Amino acid sequence: MPDADTLIQHYLEGSLTVAEAEELHELLTAQPELGERLIQQFEMDAMLRATKPLVADNIIRPALLPKRRFTFATVTTVAAMAACITLMGVWIAMAWPKSAFEETTVSVAVLTRGVNLEWESAAITPGTPLSPGLLQLKSGIAQIEFYQGARVLIEGPAELQLVSSGEATCTRGKLSAHVPPQAKGFRINTPKGTIVDLGTEFGLDVSDANAEVHVFKGEIELHQDAESMKSLKEGQAMAFAASPRFITANASGFASLNEIDTRTALSDRSQFERWLAASTKLNADPDLKLHFSFQDDEMSRSLSNHAASGEDGSIVGATWTTGRWPGKGALEFRNVSDRVRLSVPGETKALTMAMWVRVNGLDRAFNSLFMSEGWSDRKVHWQITREGKIRLGVAGKSGERHVDYDTPVFFTPERFGRWMHLAVVFDPDAREVRHYANGSLLAHLPLKDASPLKIGIAELGNWNDRRKGGIGVAIRLLSGAMDEFALWDRVLGDAEITTLAK
Repeated sequence: MPDADTLIQHYLEGSLTVAEAEELHELLTAQPELGERLIQQFEMDAMLRATKPLVADNIIRPALLPKRRFTFATVTTVAAMAACITLMGVWIAMAWPKSAFEETTVSVAVLTRGVNLEWESAAITPGTPLSPGLLQLKSGIAQIEFYQGARVLIEGPAELQLVSSGEATCTRGKLSAHVPPQAKGFRINTPKGTIVDLGTEFGLDVSDANAEVHVFKGEIELHQDAESMKSLKEGQAMAFAASPRFITANASGFASLNEIDTRTALSDRSQFERWLAASTKLNADPDLKLHFSFQDDEMSRSLSNHAASGEDGSIVGATWTTGRWPGKGALEFRNVSDRVRLSVPGETKALTMAMWVRVNGLDRAFNSLFMSEGWSDRKVHWQITREGKIRLGVAGKSGERHVDYDTPVFFTPERFGRWMHLAVVFDPDAREVRHYANGSLLAHLPLKDASPLKIGIAELGNWNDRRKGGIGVAIRLLSGAMDEFALWDRVLGDAEITTLAK
């Protein structure tokens, strides 16, 4: 990978490729001091050439002018031009790669709701976009909405292979489907035949020996090998295997929207009550220094700290919203003003932080989760980078550099808008920093300095860098919401964090 000087030189020579321009953009974002070196190179180059950046094909090319002798007046003019060159160059390096490359997704559907879900395949939570592949549901009801508009309820045990935004294959189990006119032509394949929907509601039951399709509204087509196409309309049903036969449609044998509404409400209430009981136990932990449950009066501008000791948090700007379940409170962060101010006095030898957070987007280079005020002697910054990495930054002692402990990319667009449990552990005995997401270990990184932390005044969802005199403050606002936060001055183990995430 070329270093920064090589990338700058390639730009000045007119040989910078799209990939190199993107790399230069990332370096400028991560290393602000590189901007000064870039300015110096532009000013030097401006003494030899006047430039107007052009983008042609996949190469960024400065246009050279004929050589000439320079007088003092010429040098002054070129110096002024250098400032323009710098602004244009930074614009190209910073903005152009972002607009030239768009993020993509291979997802074709989304799991919108679920009740008592138990998976045989990898666990999936509501809100998850789904790519083509096999879903194996052991028990419970899952509602899947395909991007073309069809809505399908599957009842465990069941197996559903997602093929595209308008097609799936059911090899086992029950499902019911609502197909609006916009999704006409939606297809469900089975080992016994294929159903093509013409805009309707139907149920499907597939077993090893047989398959049944029941039409509740509208019309479907049934296609089988060596059989003529059969049309079924409202109230009709067919058992199709070796010898197809007509039967009477029976909607009561399939899950309905009313049923999932009722079961969802009961499940939500049950989870909420289990969380309340777990919170009471959590608050008795003597090592717990902060626990904000976000179950405060919505007229309140404070967050109650339920730990045995410690101060309440102060809400600035952020507004109340609904959390993980109906009746669960949360705070929404939308504006540059929004934050929760708090304090963790003294030294912290070991540290665990955990929160439930919903990230709506990564709009800035750094997006705050929990950040000490300022950035000096052993302060901590827990944040998400624009690339989607979760970072624990620890400031060095006086005069020493800080250290960043980053995960691989976790927050991709598919995870935006969903409640996630995040935790981070600063473990001086194991000399590790460990990151967790939804109860699973995401990264463990060697700790370079195990000396105690000094958190002090800090903020949830934002940052104050303590500069004075009207100097602009970097915006680190989180675009999203939080509905629980806890901080311990001890190391929590894997099992404890998994329990918190349930």
